[in-house]
Amino acid sequence: MDKILKFILITIFYSSSHFAIAENYDDKIMAVVNDRIILKSEVQLAIDYLSPEVIEREYIGLSDKEVVKKVLSNLIETSLLIQAADRFGIKISDIALENKLSDLARSKKMTINELRNNIIKEGQDYTKFIQDIKNQMTVETLFVSQFYSRMSVTEEEIENFIERERINQYGNFEYDLIEFVIIDEEKLLAQDDIDKIYDDIKEQGFLNTKSKYPNISINIKTLGVSSHDKLPNIFIKAIHDMTDDNYTDMIISSKGYHVLKVLESRNKSSSFVNEYKVRHILLKTDVMSSDNAIRDRLTKMRNDIKNIEDFAIFAKKYSDDKASGFKGGDLGYVRTKSLVPAFASKMENTPIKKISDPFQSRFGWHILYIENIRSVDDTNKIVRTNIANAIRIDKAKRERDDWVAKLKDQAYIEMKGF
Repeated sequence: MDKILKFILITIFYSSSHFAIAENYDDKIMAVVNDRIILKSEVQLAIDYLSPEVIEREYIGLSDKEVVKKVLSNLIETSLLIQAADRFGIKISDIALENKLSDLARSKKMTINELRNNIIKEGQDYTKFIQDIKNQMTVETLFVSQFYSRMSVTEEEIENFIERERINQYGNFEYDLIEFVIIDEEKLLAQDDIDKIYDDIKEQGFLNTKSKYPNISINIKTLGVSSHDKLPNIFIKAIHDMTDDNYTDMIISSKGYHVLKVLESRNKSSSFVNEYKVRHILLKTDVMSSDNAIRDRLTKMRNDIKNIEDFAIFAKKYSDDKASGFKGGDLGYVRTKSLVPAFASKMENTPIKKISDPFQSRFGWHILYIENIRSVDDTNKIVRTNIANAIRIDKAKRERDDWVAKLKDQAYIEMKGF
């Protein structure tokens, strides 16, 4: 904190001696960026609004002149990016800006009016604050539309990242395992023989199968409880998502062939998500039918439906959702986050094998039927999605940096004397 205080005192002194408040001097041009200018007062405001975190990270140890040069350089880059966004037709709507301000206020546990009053109380120009937020959103939108959204990530890149960084993509699993190994480094055994041994394992178990093939080198080893990070990748891939007391598929290695039996598995950090097997019937509103009439019609359907077969018949005959109606109203297994809130809420609160009361969403009026609910471990998917996003962002940043460098080379930039 002493370093930050020293920096603030330096910038205050510098502002009073070199960057006096706009009313006390004739504002001057600090830089020309194509057809736009950056004024001395803008540089001073940018210095005044530097947060303690940014000062600590980027400005401590710089001389007064170096501070001004760095701030001016950032303003030049922002100006170039805003100009590029204009050329691409990127505009931030009033609604998007209001939502951003609402999120910012909420993060500080304030209303928008309280945020505004607080900013003014701190001596900041609220109009300037709003413009800075808008510029930030514009640059972020430019970054997403021109770089991030265009970056593709292959499965090979994800796998290489996982291997290079030694990332556990399946969660913090522990397995109690027994290993059956057919030792065949030269791969002399015929595939038919391997398949026959595997069929015997599933039918007769490890010990009986080993005794059945005395002329083949077979080892059975109790591995005990092994954590995820202590097992070879070929084992992890084979045992993931397996239920207890089952055998893996045949695993091929340089040593030969392996089968694992999972006695028990425990995941300390899994991310389970509910998926609902659901059917629905949709009736859309129109000028000829009131909401009450449509609700009454669905209520009658609900009372007339006796089983899932009836539901499928009614969906095919009456549902305005033709895609699912063709399949008897079947939406398959779905998750709440993929649905509109009204539908998701009703789905979560309808018991299995029951039909909901009629309810309304922005698509119209529905009844739904819950066939089944299953819990799915989403750990692997979440980890891989996060890795893909990290790779995509890294690629996009490199592309962006190259593009900004070219943008600067092609632009007319003239920096005036300090």
